Amino acid sequence: MKTMLNILDLRSVIHSNEMKPSLILISSVILLAIHRNFGSMQFAQSAFAPASGLTAPLFMFATAFILLGILPLALIVFAFHEDPRKYGLNLGDWKKGMQATGVLFPVIALALLYPAAHTSEMRNFYPFAREAGDSAFNFFLLEIPRGVLFYTAWEFFFRGFMLFGLRPYVGDWLAICIQTIPSCLWHIGMPTGELLSSIAGGVLFGIIALRTNSIVWPMSLHYLIGIGLDLFIVVRA
Repeated sequence: MKTMLNILDLRSVIHSNEMKPSLILISSVILLAIHRNFGSMQFAQSAFAPASGLTAPLFMFATAFILLGILPLALIVFAFHEDPRKYGLNLGDWKKGMQATGVLFPVIALALLYPAAHTSEMRNFYPFAREAGDSAFNFFLLEIPRGVLFYTAWEFFFRGFMLFGLRPYVGDWLAICIQTIPSCLWHIGMPTGELLSSIAGGVLFGIIALRTNSIVWPMSLHYLIGIGLDLFIVVRA
């Protein structure tokens, strides 16, 4: 028994200055696994009989806000005793952020979103609720919570909690690469084009977050990309 305890003694493996990045990485795995399995639209549809239409995506947005937003924020405040603004919860360099968003979104919309909206794979997957195409009210009933709950939490988790949390220990570029890996893996099961583009997106959003010292601008761009694709699909329909 004593030998087993010695083998499992992590004090010889983890140094004191590694506790924080270790907690960031382990908690990230746990929170993402919980959300992917128990916070997904598929879980809502299987667990709650009436969870169809707008209900299932709204469930996914709300669980993301809690698991990927509120809980990491609680770790920062109560476990790390740090200011959340250090993790990108501020406007940062807003001029640079607005320039990046204003230049990149039109390029992405014309080069990627518009062509993608004409593919059957994307059209069969988006919007998350078919009712979104019935009226402007239904469209924004889906898209506003998507931005406020889902994209806010998503960008805070990957580009705030993970990226800004890990960069002091591994440097800017490795921190970008590390947070890109789980953000890509989360997209498994989604359209192939989106899965592959999530790699480039993870890198791009990470660079914007570091250049502006804020998650606001990658969140804004990410939200515009999401709502832009849905709009192209709905309008074409």
